[in-house]
Formats: sequence, C-alpha cells, structure tokens
Amino acid sequence: MEIRKAPYSFHNLKIPKIEKSWYQVDKTKLSPELEEKFIQLYPDKETQDFLSTSIDKSSWVWTQLWYIIAKSFLRHFWTTTDINGWLGRGSMFVLSSAQTRTLLSAARSGRGNPNSDRPTALVDIGAGDGEVSRRYADLFATKYATEISASMRKVLSNKGFTVLDVDDWWKSQKFDCVCMMNLVDRCAKPRTMLQQAKEALTSDGLLVLALVLPYKPYVEVTSDHKPEERLPISGTAFEEQASSFVSFMREQGWELASWSRVPYLCEGDFAQAYYWLDDSIYVFRPLD
Repeated sequence: MEIRKAPYSFHNLKIPKIEKSWYQVDKTKLSPELEEKFIQLYPDKETQDFLSTSIDKSSWVWTQLWYIIAKSFLRHFWTTTDINGWLGRGSMFVLSSAQTRTLLSAARSGRGNPNSDRPTALVDIGAGDGEVSRRYADLFATKYATEISASMRKVLSNKGFTVLDVDDWWKSQKFDCVCMMNLVDRCAKPRTMLQQAKEALTSDGLLVLALVLPYKPYVEVTSDHKPEERLPISGTAFEEQASSFVSFMREQGWELASWSRVPYLCEGDFAQAYYWLDDSIYVFRPLD
C-alpha cells in the first residue's frame, strides 16, 4: 500500500513501511475455533489516510518543537493523557469503519438481529480523544463514552459523544455495543470492567475489545503503575497469548464471535511519522 509522503521536510523523518505481518497470524498455532473465527483484515483507504495525515503532522517542525517544549513543562503537573488531550496530539487508529463492519457482520452471521429496526447505542469505555471509535461510531444511532481525563472528556463532548460517569455508566441503560479498545491492559480492574460490560449489554449485544500483545499491563493512574487485577494471559507467541485470553474470557462468561489482528497505530513525532503495536481485536457475546 502506497502512503503519501509529505511534500517537504526540514529534517530526516523516519517513515516505516506497512508490513503484511501486522495483519497476519500463524494458523498452525490456533485451535480449530480460533482458526474458524479469525477474520483476515487488510490496510484500507482509511488506514492510508490516517498514516498520510500522521506523516504531514510529523513534518510540521515548529508544531513538533512546541509539543516537545509544552510536554516537558506540563509533565510535572499532568498525566500524559491529559497533556495529549490539551495539545490535541497522539491520536490513535485501530479499525476503519469498513473493518469494523466486517468484524461485526461475521459476529452476527447466522444469528439474525432482532433489534435491527430500532436505534442502537454504542459506548466506548476509556475513549481517550474518541478518534479510535469515531471511525465506526456512526454505525450506531447514538454514541456514548467514558474517560477519566478531564481534557479528553471535553474533546469527546466536542466530537458529539455523550460522556457518562466512569463509575456508573453501566447502571443507567443498556447498550448494543460496548467497546473496550486497548483498555483492559491499561486499567486497574479489568475483571471488574468486563463484568460491568456484561451487565450493560442488551440480550444480543456485543463487546468489541482490543488488546495489545504481548500482554504488558501498565496503569497510568496507580502509584506503581500495576493493575489491581492482572489478567492470567500465558504464552510467548501472539497466537498463544490470544488463545490464552480467549480461554480466560470464556471462563468469565464470554463467547468469541470473531477476531482479527491489526496494528495499533499512533501519530508520530519529530523523529518518526507514526508508531505501532500488535493489536488483537475480538468481538465477544455474553454467554447465557
């Protein structure tokens, strides 16, 4: 896939090449269930547009210098998340609208959708600046979000999300889709949040969850940056850890409906146009 490069730059900007391996798994290491439910995705135009924009932003030398200066000062008072929200930088990309449609369609295949004629509601838990879910939130009639960062909550409101309380979001209403995009390895109590998601879903609702592998939990708001509830994920290879996580989710009362592998992309900086991690993407149904 060709990525449009910035027309000029005052510095030697590193622009990584998209690799096919970012989207692939070794199916010989998967169980029959995981192999059957794996959906092969590819970088599409929305992915290309995000990367091209990231390249352009990284080429804005004076803007990048401002980011460096501002962050070096603000880090003494704010978290990295709050700083990025205030500066309007560090946006992420996981799934395009088309990729999300593909995963959700596969998850619903053969089951029908008795609620297809009524308005549907999505809630993105720990939504950040909303850029990840903004790309597919319009697949739903109404969109909600939660976020602990004050600066990010303001950004979410400006993007049309109804921001809910982080402690009570799951008590007030039912949702057709709960999104936890790269959250369970970044929150203190992932088991608790998964239980809340189950209680918040409609009877035919879906949980869309992204998890960076290998599993390396890091909690920004705890003193030791460790979670209070660690997930029992084992194995070394991507496929082994994905299988381990799916087994854990089944024990917690979730059935795998579809899954895939994509790069978790982040806007770059003065040195590199964008950064990435290996993301596993799952669609789960609550077991009866």
